[in-house]
Amino acid sequence: MTRMTSDPWQLMRLWQDDLSRGTRNNLAQRDDSSVLGGDWTPAIDIKEEDDRYVLHADIPGVEPEKIELSMEDGMLTIKGEKRHEVTENKEGFKRVERSYGSFYRRFSLPDNTDPELIKASGKDGVLEVIIPKVEAKRSKKIEIHPKRGS
Repeated sequence: MTRMTSDPWQLMRLWQDDLSRGTRNNLAQRDDSSVLGGDWTPAIDIKEEDDRYVLHADIPGVEPEKIELSMEDGMLTIKGEKRHEVTENKEGFKRVERSYGSFYRRFSLPDNTDPELIKASGKDGVLEVIIPKVEAKRSKKIEIHPKRGS
């Protein structure tokens, strides 16, 4: 079952992840439009280019065809599960750091994207999602005329 972001310790784990990766981002710069869930959180980079957005997600140990990618109402969702390798001998472990279980990431994308044009591929534990930009809808100025009569 997927857990959502109601975990009160999530911000502390995100901060710890940032410190362990050596990034200089402060918490105020974090994108509030993203949602985390599941048992572990894949690291994700999103880069904006002139004509597209490029997303790279580190999802080692998960075959690309086992990852579910969808976009609905301007939200891009990546979810799946990294299965634990079952070993007979559980004794002798000095350290266990690899994460297993379900993952769930969701991002709000700008209006200038089209879900029909999104392409994704995976290789060597990295999911790449190409999100082309489309011309943004322009607002139309509506002229207001004075009402006559009455």
